[in-house]
Amino acid sequence: MDLPFPLIKKLMRWFEQRRREMPWRGSEDPYHIWVSEMMLQQTQVTTVEKYYPKWIARFPDVFSLAQAPLEEILKVWEGLGYYTRARNFHKGAKYIAEHAKSREQPFPDTYEEWLKVPGVGPYTAAAVSSIAFRYPAAVLDANVLRVMARLFCLERNTASPGLRRELFTAMNRAFYDFHPGWVNQAWMELGSLQCKPRPDCGNCPIKDFCAAFARNAVADYPRKKAKKDIPIRSGAAFVILRENRVLLLRRPAEGFLGGLWEFPSYTLRENTKKDSYFQDFIRNNHLLPESEALACIRHSYSHFHQDMQIYKTELRGNWSNPAWTALCWADPEKAKALPLSGLTHKILQSLRLTGSLPAEKIN
Repeated sequence: MDLPFPLIKKLMRWFEQRRREMPWRGSEDPYHIWVSEMMLQQTQVTTVEKYYPKWIARFPDVFSLAQAPLEEILKVWEGLGYYTRARNFHKGAKYIAEHAKSREQPFPDTYEEWLKVPGVGPYTAAAVSSIAFRYPAAVLDANVLRVMARLFCLERNTASPGLRRELFTAMNRAFYDFHPGWVNQAWMELGSLQCKPRPDCGNCPIKDFCAAFARNAVADYPRKKAKKDIPIRSGAAFVILRENRVLLLRRPAEGFLGGLWEFPSYTLRENTKKDSYFQDFIRNNHLLPESEALACIRHSYSHFHQDMQIYKTELRGNWSNPAWTALCWADPEKAKALPLSGLTHKILQSLRLTGSLPAEKIN
């Protein structure tokens, strides 16, 4: 695989003319770049543009992030989804703060050293080291992989580690005299704006180098994997109300939705017997739900849909279940200050709409 100088020159000329303005673009501050790259994983640029300034205002440097409690970090991250990123970001900040050579220059400056930071993988290590430190390490995100699949008519799955190593090597040879960080951003921008799943090949700056364009086969690349059906999982959530306060529980710090607060609930995989599990759950946790559900709410994740029956419930005695790490009886104002799961937000909104709580108490 070869990426000749004339191709890169055309790419960089196009990027100079077409690149989007973003709050972090042009910065060589490693922390600012790291923040943006962590947020941009699996998230649209327009969404990140709303969150980035708030994050920088609250956590202006790596040391303030390292010292902040995880719960506050999750709250500021709330709405971006994929909360593992926020937890990993916190771990990485602590690592950098602990290993900093100085407060003025705490960050590693090579791709290899960035890979040692907890929560940092090849994509983030290449992006931060190349943009902030001009280190020649190629970024391979989904947009870039789509461009390369078409450019070279790659028959192998772009998830193949062997293919990624080959592309990484080829792209590392093709920075020439350009700033590696700007070349990486140009490739990503080309995939985001031009070489999209439905591309605009007529206006592509490098179409003359594209094997798929020459074969009139752009739509055939990247090679598509068979789509799997997204499973639907069912469950129940229980709204326990005392003096206009609701019972909320905190999930364990690690794992799915780690550290977020939610109503007492469960979600079942497809083959679990629903009725018997429902009866066991309410009996074991001393719950007395109303016979009819208040609502059924669907919440979707990347790998499954969640259909939840919402029950208004009484609790006999005190709550005690080791599956959650903490509990609180939260009035609406306190609830808003907690890092809540997306489903919990939907349930609170449903309670307001159904009148199960005073309308002015929830927003």
